[in-house]
Amino acid sequence: MKAETLLNIKGSELQGSEKIKFFDFKGFSIDSRKINSSDIFIAIKGEVTDGHKYLKNVFDAGCKLAVINKTQSKLISQFKNKSFITVKDTTKYLGDLAAYHLSNNRIPVLCVAGSNGKTTTKDLIADVLSKRYNVLKTEGNLNNHIGLPLTLLKLNKKHNFCVLEVGSNHFGELDYLMNICKPDYGLVTNIGKEHLEFFKNLNGVAKAEFELYNYLTKNNKTCFYNLDDKFILNYRNKFKSGDNFTYSFTKKSDVRGKFISFDKNFRPEINIKYNGKSSNIKINTFGLHSIFNGLAAASVGLFFDIKVSDIKKSLFNFKPSSSKRMEVKSWKGITIVNDAYNSNPDSVLMGLNSIKKFNTIGKKFIILGDMLELGKSSKSEHSNIGKIISEMKFDNLYTYGSESYNTHTAAKNVKNNHYFTDKTLISELLKKDLRKGDIVYLKGSRGMKMEEILDNLKK
Repeated sequence: MKAETLLNIKGSELQGSEKIKFFDFKGFSIDSRKINSSDIFIAIKGEVTDGHKYLKNVFDAGCKLAVINKTQSKLISQFKNKSFITVKDTTKYLGDLAAYHLSNNRIPVLCVAGSNGKTTTKDLIADVLSKRYNVLKTEGNLNNHIGLPLTLLKLNKKHNFCVLEVGSNHFGELDYLMNICKPDYGLVTNIGKEHLEFFKNLNGVAKAEFELYNYLTKNNKTCFYNLDDKFILNYRNKFKSGDNFTYSFTKKSDVRGKFISFDKNFRPEINIKYNGKSSNIKINTFGLHSIFNGLAAASVGLFFDIKVSDIKKSLFNFKPSSSKRMEVKSWKGITIVNDAYNSNPDSVLMGLNSIKKFNTIGKKFIILGDMLELGKSSKSEHSNIGKIISEMKFDNLYTYGSESYNTHTAAKNVKNNHYFTDKTLISELLKKDLRKGDIVYLKGSRGMKMEEILDNLKK
């Protein structure tokens, strides 16, 4: 992209130094702490801070061009020999620029949405497709109205496929993202109890997540359907316009999966059948989640004619991109399952079921932080988790956070049931209680930062 291309977006205006035509740049940044001298800075006004406050830091770092809101034009006079592009709304400009860049460098786009497992599924799909394509993918879970455009702006001539994670916690957010990336393919992992503060119930969650499918069916594009999810199954049966490709463990589908077994580290092996051929595939991620994520990725690979041998290699050698997403490590003879990246009732239940089935010679310790954004159902959902832990007959439960107090009080039959208001105290008690052969399962919403318990424990 040439610098003058930045002015092709409607409503943009060049101000300050006018040397933009001679300006070479390598990327975009919205973070003044990570800016490079060859980056263009886009000042975003967010919920926590405002990028316009950090223009001095940006220019001190060697940046030569910043995109700012027109309401902040008075700041220009403070910086001599610097170029500015003024726009009505820098956030919308970021999305418009990403859409423009993609339209000029059009490649196939596949979007992954859903309540649980979308980041891992996205990474698995990108890994599988990379056996045939040069894939641009969402890094981490940068899946919103900021992260998705920044991903698309990394698109260059080497890329010939794009895999994007798309997330939402309000109605209409996926619609907005669809208008930016205009996907050709899409997959919703599942519908679960996420962001109930905004979506109210599962029907609301489905309505929001299916904004992806709505775009695809309306434009006769391809939907990948997980028929094991009743909401997705019902959608597929109701809207059959456009192309669709199905996968399932329980229903008749294009790709049929069958669970075989877990290995000693609780990594699954599944059998997949497609076009009359059958193959066993091992997936290098922990727990029950892996079965569904792996089948989704394998199905996408088969649709795009990736060799089964290459799909098997990708899933077997897969390494999660996040160190806080179902990561399993051995530490001083103790197995630690770090699933502290995010949390909702369905993902907690899946994790608990995984730990219940996990064979260990020692004790099992369940450490849970709050599940955030559950709204009015928060108390009942946290209490329900406590009841489930009692029914599963776990003996060691440590909870942290105001909402998790309800989990603590509902887990009446758990022998070693502790509630904490200080994460440091959890680490100290674990240090006393843990022995070789034990397993620790750590889970909580991102805002709870439950991984700090492990950090303190290792210190």
